[in-house]
Amino acid sequence: MNLRGLAGPRGRPAILGITASAVLLANLAGILVAGVTVALPHLLYVPIALSGYWYPRRGTAVAVLIASAYSAFALPLVPGEGVAIVARGVTLVAVGALIAYLSRRLRDQEALYRGLYDHSVSGILLLGPDNRIEDANPRASDLLGQAPEDLRERPFAECAGDREAAERFLVALERGAVAEQELALVRADGRTVHCLVSGAPLEVGRRVVTLADMTGLHRARAALEAANRTMAHLSGILDRDLATATGDLEACLARIRREIADPEVLALLRPLGERLGALRRRNEVSREFRVLGTRPPAWQRVQDAIEEAQARLDPGPVAVRAWTARLELYADPALPVALYHLLDNATRPDTGATAVIVTYHDGDGGCRIVVEDDGTGVPPGERDRLFEPTDDRYGHGLFLAREILGITGIGIAEEGTGKGARFVLTVPPEVCRVV
Repeated sequence: MNLRGLAGPRGRPAILGITASAVLLANLAGILVAGVTVALPHLLYVPIALSGYWYPRRGTAVAVLIASAYSAFALPLVPGEGVAIVARGVTLVAVGALIAYLSRRLRDQEALYRGLYDHSVSGILLLGPDNRIEDANPRASDLLGQAPEDLRERPFAECAGDREAAERFLVALERGAVAEQELALVRADGRTVHCLVSGAPLEVGRRVVTLADMTGLHRARAALEAANRTMAHLSGILDRDLATATGDLEACLARIRREIADPEVLALLRPLGERLGALRRRNEVSREFRVLGTRPPAWQRVQDAIEEAQARLDPGPVAVRAWTARLELYADPALPVALYHLLDNATRPDTGATAVIVTYHDGDGGCRIVVEDDGTGVPPGERDRLFEPTDDRYGHGLFLAREILGITGIGIAEEGTGKGARFVLTVPPEVCRVV
C-alpha cells in the first residue's frame, strides 16, 4: 500500500494508534531511562492533532485518553512534578478540543461549499496556473460531455469553438474578474454549446470559471434575427411600392394643377394633395418604426445625434442651439430620429418659434435633457394626447420619439408653462454619463 492509501480513511486508525503508542512509550522510556519530563511530552501533540483533524467529533475524547495515559504513568514515576504533569495534561486536552472544534467548522464549511459546487445550476471549472482544468463540477461535465476525470489537465482554450476568443478571456482573467462573456464551447460529441462565461482569479495562480448554458436563448435569438431580416426585406418591398405609388400620384396631381386653371377644380384637388402628403409622411414614420429595436442600444454622444437630426431638418428661420457636448446616452441607434421629431415639432411654422434651445442638467438621480422653444406652446387641451398616435399636427412623430427613448428607460414629458413648448427627457443614471 502506498503512503497516499495508508493515509486514507481506512489507514488512519492504524496511523493514529501507532503514533499514540510510540509517543507514549517514548515518554515512558525518557522518564525511566533519562528522567526527561519536559521535551518529550511535546510529541503528544502529534496524535492529538491527527485525531482532532481526522475525527473532529471524537478528537476531544482521544485527547483525554492520551493525556490520561500520560498522567497515569508520569505521576507515580515523577511525583515531585505533579502540578506540571496535571497542567500539561489539561493543556493537551484543551489543544485537542480546539483542533477538533476548528476541524468541525472546517468540515461544515467544506460540506456547504461542496454542496454548492456539486449542485450548482451553472458549470464550474477550476483552472490551474497554466489554464488547464484541474476540476469540474457535474454541471460543467454535462455541458462539455466528458467525465470530470477526462477533463482534468485539458487546456481550457481547447474546449472553445473559437480558441482566440477563449485566449482573450483568459488574458482578461489574469487582470481580474470577468463577467458574462459569450463563448461557444465544443462538447466531446462535436456539438456546440453557447455559454455565458464568467471568471475570477484565486490564490496561488488558480482561477474559477463559471458556465451558464445559453444555447436555447442563442437559438431563439438567431431565429428572431432571421425572422426580422425576412420581415425587413418584405417591409422594404412594400415600402418602395407604396413610396413609388405615392410619388406617381403626386406627380399626376401636379400635372393636373398645371393644366387646369379652374379654381373650383383646384379647390377640390387641394384636400387630395394634403392627403397624399400625409400618406407620404406616415410611410416615412412607419419605415422608422420597422427598424425600431432591431439593433442593440449603444452609448452615443447627444451632440452628434442632434447634429445628425439637424441634417434632416428644414428649420427655416428658426435657430437651433444645443449645449450637450459632453453628454452621452445609452440609447437605441434611432436616437437621432427621436431628436429629429422633437426638433421638427418645435420648428414648424405654425409654432411661431424663433429659437430652439437644448440643454441638460446632470445629478445623482440621472440627468434631464430639456428641449424648449419660444413659440406659442402646446394648447392645454392637447398636452394629454401629445404623444399618442393621432392624426393632428403632432401626429405620429412624437409618439415614435417616445417609443425610441423608452427602449432604454428614458421618459419624456411636455412641461411648458404657456410661453413655448418645453420637452423634458428624464434619463436614469445608468444610461447617461458625462465624459
